Amino acid sequence: MEEEEIDNRLFEKYKLVISARNFHYENFNKWLTYFYVANAAIFVGFIQIATVDSEKISFDKDFASIATLSLGWLAGILLYWSSKGYYYWNINFIMLVNHYEKDLMKWNENERIYSMFANKEEQNNFFSPFSGANFSTSKIAILFAYIIVTSWGALLLNILLSQPSSTGIYIYSWLIPIVSIFGSGVFVIGATWLFGIGKKHFLWSNTDPLIDLKISQ
Repeated sequence: MEEEEIDNRLFEKYKLVISARNFHYENFNKWLTYFYVANAAIFVGFIQIATVDSEKISFDKDFASIATLSLGWLAGILLYWSSKGYYYWNINFIMLVNHYEKDLMKWNENERIYSMFANKEEQNNFFSPFSGANFSTSKIAILFAYIIVTSWGALLLNILLSQPSSTGIYIYSWLIPIVSIFGSGVFVIGATWLFGIGKKHFLWSNTDPLIDLKISQ
């Protein structure tokens, strides 16, 4: 087989990897919209319950608030996990593209589209309000999702901790938001770790059929 034909076949596979990466990126943008809409709708429901006059309703307001916040917390943590999952797969596709450019097609460093940078310092100004800076949109999306799920958990804990205990002792009011925010954040991280330690848990992407090339980033 001629060298030119081999190069053409490699280049077609290279384009296929890029197309797969772009398809993954576009699909996630669609899914992310659904998650944000769901979280927003649940939050609006919670606000309506929280602001309604207790005398004008026929249901337990505290129970309805706790139920709505529990649903919001679940929607928030699914958004957070989905954002982390997207980043995991996105890095995989970028590493495969770089693998094709560097190891398979053996392009020179200044020819590798996805593994070179035009100018790392250009427009990289963290102080100026009118220029760009090196921030990762994907990482910011993960952080934003983490803030959302932590806020849901903090609101839920705030209601639960505000209830009198069986002995009638109340937690100091100024401690409630601090304990709620900290406890929610730690719980989210712990739950994420707990779901991640099981090799075969039901939320994992099944990567077993895929060959691990052990490419260093």
